[in-house]
Amino acid sequence: MDSGTWAILIAAGALMLNFVDKIFGGGWKLSNRITRLETGVDGIQLEIRKLVEAIGKIADMRGDIRVLDTRVLAAEQDIRELRHGDGFVRNRSPADPGINREY
Repeated sequence: MDSGTWAILIAAGALMLNFVDKIFGGGWKLSNRITRLETGVDGIQLEIRKLVEAIGKIADMRGDIRVLDTRVLAAEQDIRELRHGDGFVRNRSPADPGINREY
């Protein structure tokens, strides 16, 4: 090969490297982009963990609300029974009728 061919090959190689550098941002820029991308993914993972914890707390609260609701319903039933005279402590002997559903 003569020197003209070598010059063309070197110029084509330099042009190709320059083209690749512009497309991919070069080694240093690509490394910075990957680092920023990894940092962004880490931030997203942290936020997802916080979201999972919040959902777990909400599920616990729903369970507590169900227990509380059951207790309230039981208290309402006790109040209804007391309104009808059921649940009062009274003497059950026929000689002493006690409250006998009157209050």
